[in-house]
Amino acid sequence: MSSPERAFERLLDGHRAFRRAHFAASDGAADVPRALRALSERGQRPRALVVACSDSRADPAIVFDTGPGDVFTIRNVGSLVPAYAGLDGGHHGTCAATEYATVHLEVPVILVMGHTQCGGAAAGLRKYGNGPDADASVFGVNEATGEGFIGAWVALAEDAVRRVCERHDPGVRARMLEYELVRQSVQNLLTFPFVKRRVDRGELVVKGAVFNVWDGTLEVLRADGSFEQLDDDAEDGRGEAKRAKT
Repeated sequence: MSSPERAFERLLDGHRAFRRAHFAASDGAADVPRALRALSERGQRPRALVVACSDSRADPAIVFDTGPGDVFTIRNVGSLVPAYAGLDGGHHGTCAATEYATVHLEVPVILVMGHTQCGGAAAGLRKYGNGPDADASVFGVNEATGEGFIGAWVALAEDAVRRVCERHDPGVRARMLEYELVRQSVQNLLTFPFVKRRVDRGELVVKGAVFNVWDGTLEVLRADGSFEQLDDDAEDGRGEAKRAKT
């Protein structure tokens, strides 16, 4: 069996393990089967929309310890949300999912979750930065191979890259850009009329956070634009937090 086929078989083995772990009991009394059947009968009513990166190390379902039906998720390169540009603005996948979660599912929270060691941020910095590793020609269109989508997508990060390069030394730009992209996506979400309308009515909040892949901590965006590390012991949300230098 080829290596790609083995990789596919591992996915199927994972599903078999999922079935054995959660559906082996014929009475369906386990939590996951009960939750899925209820969701099938009643429909979904997630408590949040999370916009996250496609990176395999930063899975919102794991980071926030959620179960079936808890979170509606958009995942793309860099956790990027474009500014509202009408139906002719492109990026319809992210925009359509945002509209569905906001207007039809009426989620009360939208959270943009970036993460450390983000390849999307690194790609944007390399293409639009002015440091020693910058190369405007990378991620270009290649008609022969059909490539070029990465470059087109990370163009959404160009303004954030420019701001970071103006404010920070090359050695910290990648880290600072991970924060800045979250700030930018949060602000861009507020340019969507259907998001802003619900925010103004007090029906919706738009938040940001950065997940640290190395130690599993979460830094939450404050109203003043800084980030604070979430206190693991503060279940009521009033605990001490450590402010990140961003």
